[in-house]
Amino acid sequence: MIRFDYKNPDTYKKLIGDKGFQKRLIALALVLAIFFIIKGIVFQPRPAPAPKRPVQTGLVIQKDVPVYVESFATLSPLLDVDIRSQVTGKIKEMHFQNGDYVKQGDELFTIDPSEYEAQLAKVRACLEQSEADLKLKTDTLERNKKLLEKDLISKQGFEALQTQALSARGQVDLDKASLELAAINLGYCHIVSPINGVTAKNQLDPGNIVTADNGPVLVNIKDIDRLYADFTLPERDLLRVRESMTRSALKVEIMPEAGDSTFAGELVFINNTVDNATGTIYARALVDNKERRLWPGQFTTIRLILSVSKAAVLAPSSAVKIGQKGHYLFVFDDSNKADLRLVKTGLRQGDYIVIEEGVNSGEKVIVSGTLGLYPGAPVIDLTETVKDEGEKGRE
Repeated sequence: MIRFDYKNPDTYKKLIGDKGFQKRLIALALVLAIFFIIKGIVFQPRPAPAPKRPVQTGLVIQKDVPVYVESFATLSPLLDVDIRSQVTGKIKEMHFQNGDYVKQGDELFTIDPSEYEAQLAKVRACLEQSEADLKLKTDTLERNKKLLEKDLISKQGFEALQTQALSARGQVDLDKASLELAAINLGYCHIVSPINGVTAKNQLDPGNIVTADNGPVLVNIKDIDRLYADFTLPERDLLRVRESMTRSALKVEIMPEAGDSTFAGELVFINNTVDNATGTIYARALVDNKERRLWPGQFTTIRLILSVSKAAVLAPSSAVKIGQKGHYLFVFDDSNKADLRLVKTGLRQGDYIVIEEGVNSGEKVIVSGTLGLYPGAPVIDLTETVKDEGEKGRE
């Protein structure tokens, strides 16, 4: 046994050179290493559980929905009339305000009628003169008829009197036609609306001279109680549309760009050829507009309803996202976790979208808070809380 004298250097040399001591030292080192390894494994701090992600949810529903083809349409009036003067003269009065709704027969402009009144009086006087001349010549012919029977007048002289009477009758007929024409021209001095509709801005003011027929447009009037919706359909949808037309008249829904109102109409025309340049076919629908909420020239979305899909499954459109593998959404499952579902989508229906595969009616899907969400992530539904706070804010 080696006596340990810490003041003597030789003692350290002997201790280090002892093989038994070396083995014990190595064993001690191994024991300490195993101890620290086990301590690191057993006593290593575990990571804290992931916090629940706040989300809002919506319900998957089931109902009948239309199957449609969607396009863009431009609205145009059934009747579009440019008002021109049919007589030459000075505009005396204007009887409407720009933008007024006028009815058929309402007076719009008055052309100074003085000249046409004088023309009518002149023709009426000529007619009276012609009628008097006809009476005189008719009476003369009747008197000479008795003289011809007694051979007191030559046949040639009698035929001359007949010709004069016929000429006088022709003059009367001519003057009657001239009187009717003068009356028509006088009537044209009062320009009336040929349709019910809304006036545009007048193009000429009172005091201006207008010429007959080829003069400038005085004002435009459009009938807006019913409107055409002109749109195009892709060639690939033509067969489906034609097949649906054989079953019944096709309805349309008109949705203006501004606002959330929908207006109903009916398809009335499909063109007889496909445009080779665009691969589309022109179509036209008729839309009732009695309330005059739509306007000619307005740009709208139009849906041509082909059929109705029974008991379709719909999810809130805000829940559906698109990724590398296609459309997907997160379902809020019974364990309060996010369940990733790949889905096959159909047509949009307002704030919802048809889901053909991937979810079932009655399931809750996450509509807000999906940023950074992953499958199996713990979530907490704040939908009711946000809804209550919103109602309190409105109060």
